[in-house]
Amino acid sequence: MSLLASLLRVRAAATGHAQPACRLRHLPLSQRPLMMIVLNRTGPTARPLTVMLGTDPYRPQLHTAPPSGNNTPMLASLADTFLTYIDTCHRAGTAPQILVPNTRSVQYLKHLGTDLRLRRTDDQAPHSQAIQRLGHWLTYATDRAEVTGTSALIPLTGFLAMHWITGQSPLEDEDLTTLLAWIDPPRHTDTGRDAAAQAEDAAPRPLTGPATDADFDNEELAPLFHAHTQAWRQNQDQASVLQELHHLLNYRMQPTWDRMWHAYSLLTAIPEAPSTPSRWEHERTAFTEERAYLAQDGRPRPAQDHVIAAARHLTCMEHAARTFAAQRAAEDPFTRAELRTTGEAFGGPVTTTDERHTQPGPTGRTRWRPRFTIATQDPVLMEPGQLLASHTHRKARYRICTIQPTQHATLVELEITAGMGTANRPNHSVLPEAGAQLLFTCAPDHYLKPQLPARDQTPWTHGGPPVGPPDRDEKQP
Repeated sequence: MSLLASLLRVRAAATGHAQPACRLRHLPLSQRPLMMIVLNRTGPTARPLTVMLGTDPYRPQLHTAPPSGNNTPMLASLADTFLTYIDTCHRAGTAPQILVPNTRSVQYLKHLGTDLRLRRTDDQAPHSQAIQRLGHWLTYATDRAEVTGTSALIPLTGFLAMHWITGQSPLEDEDLTTLLAWIDPPRHTDTGRDAAAQAEDAAPRPLTGPATDADFDNEELAPLFHAHTQAWRQNQDQASVLQELHHLLNYRMQPTWDRMWHAYSLLTAIPEAPSTPSRWEHERTAFTEERAYLAQDGRPRPAQDHVIAAARHLTCMEHAARTFAAQRAAEDPFTRAELRTTGEAFGGPVTTTDERHTQPGPTGRTRWRPRFTIATQDPVLMEPGQLLASHTHRKARYRICTIQPTQHATLVELEITAGMGTANRPNHSVLPEAGAQLLFTCAPDHYLKPQLPARDQTPWTHGGPPVGPPDRDEKQP
């Protein structure tokens, strides 16, 4: 946690009101997202008890599995609802977006997707292919969720925490009920802290998933499960027990459903950052490519990635995280202020300028590269050669030449590498004058994906070609 984030958390705790952490929304929001709440039954992972989902705030669909026995019918109905949404997005030329209450739900859906996509399909079972396809799309969404800046699957608690800092701990911020109470308290409460305290003491507590409360399991679920078992043993009708279970789960999950749409309305009211629409275009492209893969190949991904695929995925995640952080810093003043406390951004007055500086290019031709020096009081945890950007001149790029700490300030010499025009036609708005106040962050396009070696150049220990058997004519020791 940065110094500024700690300060805002202390201020929120002292005032009782959540503090804004940024001014712009950097993640896109679909006009028709799929809300999804998953509850897991006690016992093995990836055995869902019930799933509430839908795109209509007033008409959620609830799919409930029986307490015992085969849950294939429940998974089949869930697959039908989910895949209908996927196909609707395809026909509309947009991308799917799934919103879940918390980050634990993302991890649970990852396990569920792995379990379902690796199931065998049976031509005699009409729903087996749909269930496997459901697992494929859940895996796709959870993989996208691991890449910073993507929006195929978003936990609402993490999304809200990007924009507001509360007076409770980050672990407590994973509770959607108390987090929303801090951010948007009801009118009858004085502060968000009071609203969160009342929400914690309220009974019954809403179910957000994927795990259920122990008291709920023992006092409400267990009697229904026992009644279902007894009805099965005595060959009695189990429909009434299942209907009662369905009504109970719907009653306890409805408050969470309503709060998710409340969070969605709060987030859509935040102005979009300039780079947000381009992220949604990337999401549409990724969705189109995934549909093309399913149409052409369609084989489920293995349980574990190949080492080369894992390396590429890790590289993609690192590149996305750095690029997203740089774009947020270039667009949002709150983010820039936070980065100044961590040494990832700095600002100060221009002390000296050298508008006539040139240097030889790769072909020997002289290039115009003006230089100037910034005197900053901020910590500078960067290295010479780092490319920088300034929010006042979006198209310009700067490179750190030298960093020289002094007794009163740190002198950073910068060179303009792009956006300054030419020596004959200079862009004077980019050329700073002595005394001008400037602020610099890492350039969004500075982070380039490393080039991984080809498969035939990769050692066999990391997925390259296998080592062939020794020559039979070769003498053995």
